[in-house]
Amino acid sequence: MSDTDPGPIVQRILLGADLRDAREAAGLTNAEASKALGWYTGKLSKVEQGDMKVSDKDLTKVAKVYRIPEDRAGTLRLLATDSRRKLPPARVPEHSVKYVNLERAAIELKTFSSDHFLGIVQTADYARAMLERSVTASAADVDRMAEDRAQRMERMKGPNAPRLWLIVGEEALYREIGGPEVLRAQLEHIKELAKLPHVCVQVIPFDGGAHASHGTTFTIVTLLEGRPGIVYVEGLTASDYLGREHFRVYNLAFENLRANTLSQQRTLERINRRIKELK
Repeated sequence: MSDTDPGPIVQRILLGADLRDAREAAGLTNAEASKALGWYTGKLSKVEQGDMKVSDKDLTKVAKVYRIPEDRAGTLRLLATDSRRKLPPARVPEHSVKYVNLERAAIELKTFSSDHFLGIVQTADYARAMLERSVTASAADVDRMAEDRAQRMERMKGPNAPRLWLIVGEEALYREIGGPEVLRAQLEHIKELAKLPHVCVQVIPFDGGAHASHGTTFTIVTLLEGRPGIVYVEGLTASDYLGREHFRVYNLAFENLRANTLSQQRTLERINRRIKELK
């Protein structure tokens, strides 16, 4: 993980995944478990997705219904306690707070965007230029949010950074967000990131034809080796956090995208050519 403390949001997600595994091991469907627990429709789904805190009382009931051994139940109680902590608010829209915590705890990130570079790799000036056109970010918050994005990018260069697979459409190299100088500086940063051993940057060329994700920008976040990742899809006013039912489809789409990209070497050549054009 990129941070020694993944934060309560991530711990809720891990707890929910463990409880889902325990329910399935007990041979119970969601409906059967909800009835046995006496929970209202939808509560169990929210718990398993990490969208709801779990009280000690509820966890004790779950352990009994699922027949979870006491030593395992004790570990889950500790995780539940940590998952109820409060942290200072992140400098992002409310619907993105969960994602930022996931990003900090990830061991791998797979990202795709067709026409711009995502927040995790944005320079402060590039981020500022995007945020200034946002209809949801207030003018008073733009500078702080831009600096926060730049700090997130710097973390990607650190020793504990996650593996990063960055795929962008060639349009991202040409859309002059912030103007030529800002775009050139952004591309210089991407070029430096691409030299790191844990980072892979690839471009889908204009002449690459159709691909698997037209009109959809997404990030696949992996928290633990061997477990399905969480898919993050962001809109203007809301975000979706898609669980393992959707993971297979998005992961397949990402592999399809990779098959349509330029090689890393040709990607760097394309970026260098564009940087020269902007000078």
